[in-house]
Amino acid sequence: MPSWREIEKTQAVLVRALHDYWQSKRRGRDVPDRADIDPAEIKLLLPNILLSEWSEPPFRIRYRLVGGRVTQVTGIDFTGRYLDELLSTDFENRWHDDYREARDRRIPIFGAVVVPTVQGDQFRYEFGLFPLTLGAEAVRQFIAIEDYGGREPRTRQLEDNLKPWSTRS
Repeated sequence: MPSWREIEKTQAVLVRALHDYWQSKRRGRDVPDRADIDPAEIKLLLPNILLSEWSEPPFRIRYRLVGGRVTQVTGIDFTGRYLDELLSTDFENRWHDDYREARDRRIPIFGAVVVPTVQGDQFRYEFGLFPLTLGAEAVRQFIAIEDYGGREPRTRQLEDNLKPWSTRS
């Protein structure tokens, strides 16, 4: 799962759109506040949006909101779930590294993921992960987007990497 820090390397239209929006909400700060994000202003992006927060110890990511298109592609609504409940350790650690870096360096992280589909072929999508403050200076949340490039097959990403207890209600 390669990741990068430069928006210029990103090809995904939705990732670029969220980046532009996030930049517009900075208003002279390095990171915008969650209160600055107005869902009505990004309606077209909402199906691909993920809103999450971190907690520690240990460092964990909890998904507060998962867009409908993300749920459709992954086959699971993981709203309210923790990343470490969903993915195997290797895959989880790669995502955790990106979240930590976005939090610690207060910068967006971009990347690409290649996962198998339920049909058995490979599917590549790009993502953008953007830090947010929450009424103070510290980064507490993230707004992220996954851009499937108009192709939205059902992936096996979560299905293959789910921990045995993660499908329980």
